[in-house]
Amino acid sequence: MKFNKTLSFLFGFFALINSCGNYMNTEKERALLLETDREFARTSIMIGTAEAFHAFLDSDALQLPAGGHPVRCRDNIYFQMKAENSSAVLNWEPQEAEVARSGDLGYTWGTYTYSWVDAESGLQSRYGKYLNIWKKQPDGKWKVLIDMGNTSPPPHEE
Repeated sequence: MKFNKTLSFLFGFFALINSCGNYMNTEKERALLLETDREFARTSIMIGTAEAFHAFLDSDALQLPAGGHPVRCRDNIYFQMKAENSSAVLNWEPQEAEVARSGDLGYTWGTYTYSWVDAESGLQSRYGKYLNIWKKQPDGKWKVLIDMGNTSPPPHEE
């Protein structure tokens, strides 16, 4: 009986240590994922939206655009984005990130502004929110597996 109690204590102790370690790693990965999404947004401004998406999407990515059909595969997403208004600017601000306890999947969400110049109306903007599902790659980098977004009213002015 004493052996069973000792064994139970040891299993409980190792489970506790293991869960604490996972929590700390999850928090570190969450911060890394949030920073990766911020880098993704900066890259969109610096080199263009299509190029940024091509750099940060998983090769098997799926895009679920608001009001459009799903687009599969990083290259197809890239070519579709390149065919759209090349002078448009997509800027976003990540709000939160979470990472699965396994450390191989996570998500970020945030808000975006899509801006373009219309020959008749001048500068136009559309606002929205997005959710990206990320997959950790074998090299340790995060890549977007699923990209989705939809429009929302303009942000409140304070």
